[in-house]
Order: sequence, then C-alpha cells, then structure tokens
Amino acid sequence: MSVPPCDRVTINLFRPEGERLRCEVGVIRIILLLWALIAFGLPLLVWLFGLSDPQGLGASWLTRTRLFGGFPLHYWLIAQGATIGFVLLCKGYTLLLARALRKIETPWHATPGPGGADV
Repeated sequence: MSVPPCDRVTINLFRPEGERLRCEVGVIRIILLLWALIAFGLPLLVWLFGLSDPQGLGASWLTRTRLFGGFPLHYWLIAQGATIGFVLLCKGYTLLLARALRKIETPWHATPGPGGADV
C-alpha cells in the first residue's frame, strides 16, 4: 500500500524545516559527535600512547596499568568503557530531546479543547 505524495513526510537532516525538527536534528548531531568521540577516540588514544614505545610494541601506561581483575586499562576502556558510554549516550539522548522539546511545545493543559476552554 503506497502513500499518496501529498501525505508523505520528508525529513532532511541537513536542512531541517520547522522549529521542532531543528531541535531534534540538533540533539542528533550532538549525540553523533559524542558517539564518534567514544567509538574512534578511545582506540585512537590507545594507539597514540603506544607510539612512544621505543621497542615498537605499543606498550604504554595504558597497557601496563592493571585493574578490575587484572585486565589492562586499555582493554577495559575499549571493551567496557565504550559499552557503558553508549548506554549513557542513549540516556543522554532522551534527556536532551525531552529538554529541547519542552522548550518549544505548549503543555497539553494550556490549549483549549475542541468545545472551548477545558474544564
């Protein structure tokens, strides 16, 4: 079943139309930036610290530091820290979106109903 062209909704993340969509896209951009920092920044950080190893093995204080049952810090940061970071990103998305939409939407009790003023 196809939708008639006049009833279709077009959403462009690069040119959002309307205040609500601009708010939503702004929140999405913030979350995507933070996601990229977590997903690519942590491994890049481990790699950059390993470049200073004179033996060329990639050893650094990140690989020598042990915690949480003897796991190296770099393993914990990427395996566990990134997972926790992604869960926190989901929570942050909901909080940021709710805050952004609260600014632009009127409360449901502030608009009169179809029969006049709400009782």
